[in-house]
Amino acid sequence: MATVGAFVVGIASYRAISGTGLTPLEFAVNDADGIEQYLRTCWPDDGDLRIVRIGEGDATAVAMEAGLEALAEGGPYELCWLFLSGHGWVDGATAGFLVQPAEEIGGLPMLAAETLDRLIGRIDAKRTILILDCCFAEGLVRRMSYFAALGESEARLYVASSRESQRTWEDRGVKHGVFTAHLLDLLNTGSAAQFSERKTQLDVDAELFPAVCAQVPLYVFQQKGGARQEPVKGGVSSSSVALPVASLARRVRNRSVLETVAIRLRQAVTGLAVGGLALLALSYALLYYVEPGAGGTLMVRHGTRWLEPLLRVLPLERVDTGISVADLSSNGAAAAPLQSGYTTGFWTHEGADRARGWFDAVLAGLDPAAAARYGALAGRQPPTLGPSPFPLDVERAALMALSDAQPESLDPILNHVPGGDRRSQQVEPISANQLDFEILDLTEANMVSYAEALAYAAALDPVRTFPAFLGFAKATQEWLLHNTDAQRGRGARDRVRNAVVDVLGVISKARIDRGLPALDTPDRDLLRVLSDAGYAEVIGQALSRVVGDAQSRLTAATSALQRFRGSPDDPTQGPAFETIVAGLDDSAQSRELVERVIAAFADAGAVPNSYYTRFLIAAGDARALPANVVDELVLTARERLAKAESNFEDSEYGRILAHAMSQIPLTQREIALALIERVANSVTPMSTSTAEMYAALGRQRLDPEGLLAKVRERAAKAKPYTPADRNVAVGPTPGMTIVVGPGPWIAALAVFGSNRQLGAGEVAILRAHASNPALRDMIMRALVRQEKEEPADTIVGSWQRRLSALATDARSRDTEQAIMVGYLAARPWPEFTRLVEQLRKERGDSQEPELRIALGAIVVNALVARSRVSPRGAQLFAG
Repeated sequence: MATVGAFVVGIASYRAISGTGLTPLEFAVNDADGIEQYLRTCWPDDGDLRIVRIGEGDATAVAMEAGLEALAEGGPYELCWLFLSGHGWVDGATAGFLVQPAEEIGGLPMLAAETLDRLIGRIDAKRTILILDCCFAEGLVRRMSYFAALGESEARLYVASSRESQRTWEDRGVKHGVFTAHLLDLLNTGSAAQFSERKTQLDVDAELFPAVCAQVPLYVFQQKGGARQEPVKGGVSSSSVALPVASLARRVRNRSVLETVAIRLRQAVTGLAVGGLALLALSYALLYYVEPGAGGTLMVRHGTRWLEPLLRVLPLERVDTGISVADLSSNGAAAAPLQSGYTTGFWTHEGADRARGWFDAVLAGLDPAAAARYGALAGRQPPTLGPSPFPLDVERAALMALSDAQPESLDPILNHVPGGDRRSQQVEPISANQLDFEILDLTEANMVSYAEALAYAAALDPVRTFPAFLGFAKATQEWLLHNTDAQRGRGARDRVRNAVVDVLGVISKARIDRGLPALDTPDRDLLRVLSDAGYAEVIGQALSRVVGDAQSRLTAATSALQRFRGSPDDPTQGPAFETIVAGLDDSAQSRELVERVIAAFADAGAVPNSYYTRFLIAAGDARALPANVVDELVLTARERLAKAESNFEDSEYGRILAHAMSQIPLTQREIALALIERVANSVTPMSTSTAEMYAALGRQRLDPEGLLAKVRERAAKAKPYTPADRNVAVGPTPGMTIVVGPGPWIAALAVFGSNRQLGAGEVAILRAHASNPALRDMIMRALVRQEKEEPADTIVGSWQRRLSALATDARSRDTEQAIMVGYLAARPWPEFTRLVEQLRKERGDSQEPELRIALGAIVVNALVARSRVSPRGAQLFAG
């Protein structure tokens, strides 16, 4: 196998950039030639170097993918070098490296950043270096997850020629791109203004990339009329990566790294034997340094970075902070010490609030918003909002306010939520001619951030939050009236509406916690009147989220039925359909409503379809199916069992029957179970539809003997989850979904675990997937169910000991933390408030920042989880 693998592409003359505003380049091919010449100079033997070079005219997306695949097949490598020079493209939806068009493809051809990320991930290399010389280069690497964690590698580094908003310049004087010209100059001479002497080899992360990043902005500013081009470096590494200087490559090629290390070790042992050992012992005990770990979080280690080769025989990990490398500052100077491992200090030093000093050192290198978040979780006061904060800043401020639970801190936050001029309780019908562009120009992300801010505020003080919700709900109706999915993106209106209507559910649940009615009678009456005055799409649907007020939900659902004509995929009927689904319960009024909805579907000629199936499933979950509908379902099951062959409609009826099993008379359940098993036997054993049916039976505790064993057997086939796993295990699905894989069976096992004790093997399966964001909520409900009850006066101390024992394992600590959140959120309100105060006290008394963060996160997330309301039918598996 070759020691070095390289992929080199330079495209100057493009065949498909007319109409884009882009112009041909002049020197991209020169850039690629220069890089190839450097590689062949430093590794002249054919057995040492494998280069995949794609010619300018042949560089289509297919050819580049094939080239990267070929490079991957030639591995493993000690060093993998990837160089791309050409045009970059970044907009709101896509980012990629522009390539030549294939004949069968129109439009603007590119190698998408996600594709490049996936292909690089297939190359087996100890150290990987990506050099990207194109406009907006940072925008490509920012969308790549490969460089966020080491995996099994020693280094994954990149340098992008410019920030996401900047052009990358060429220069006719040097006949190269400015960025590549400086890079080649360093690699060929080993000389730079920052170096005290000429180098024979260059440390990529500590010397080469910083020198390029320092010189390019100065050159562009001087030569291009004050323009800006700021290269961006990043990635993670557990050891330094050194590259030879071309002019001296032959002289150093015959000296191995092992020989050099051996010489230095002999010198150190000879000169500093006793004193060196003493110094190492003191350094190990008293000093720390911080660097990115293999799991993508910042690690606090014993000693200093430069002593690591000597100390590696000892356990180095002091603390896995749990702070993601993605939270590092975009300011290279601030983040560089953390990225390179040169943030160091005395382990015994304390910060201003008695926390260990490493916490302040780490916060200094983080993005300001991330630093404020971690500081607030650790018990520090968050910064105050400025006069014109961004919506995301308002959302973060509301979340951080939960940490110390001071309701008065919400007033300046809520004042920044749009709709302040609409908080009056005077009823005025909405006008299509009312155009408030401060509202209408907000993006989907802006609207959702404000809704999240209201939800966080409501968890802390629902009474104080209600007027702000009222004003923002009115503003949201205006936003929905004048914005379309064509303008904002597919599903944008639904996401905004759902985020806003959920706030009223949080308000009602938080009020009930505090001994208040779900809504005051005047407020409830006002919302009903506003719903009839043109605000039904937001306020009407919000009433269906009110907890503990079945009549309000049913009234909202009944009112919504007037706007529903059997076509939920019609944007004008979709909100009404969702309101109806959310209002279902086991009352006679609800069953009558279900009959009228079924009639609306039938009148529209929309039976059967996926929305009809989803509605019957939701009605079954709510025990809202009328008796005649249940009888018809059982009769249909008999008829289908009598057929010789099974078809797709059998699967749909099987799913409905599984969710409605508690409403089927005991004497007729055998028929329904027989159809479910027939459907399960007619598809692959790993089918999602089978997992859903089994989970629905388990949720109702109506699962036949042996069903849990089947679920466990199939769930056990799933490999333990890792952050690099790209599979989506389960998600909302309105109709029949054909998914083959163990992910849904993990979800089914979690549903079983949410209402019964599981065996140790089953719990181990769930814990192995607890970090999977697609399954996390369901798994945590099951793991909380497995927790043993502890006395309220000792449980906080027990939690603290469990978390402290996981100081070097943030992933396991996060799992335990989430279990504690679920347990705490389910406590009665008086016990909940007592435990929260104990957690805050323990946080203030602790010296360990990672424990402070964990305890603060338990408080915040428990407040949020306690108040959240999951809409009926929102999840495929309802635990």
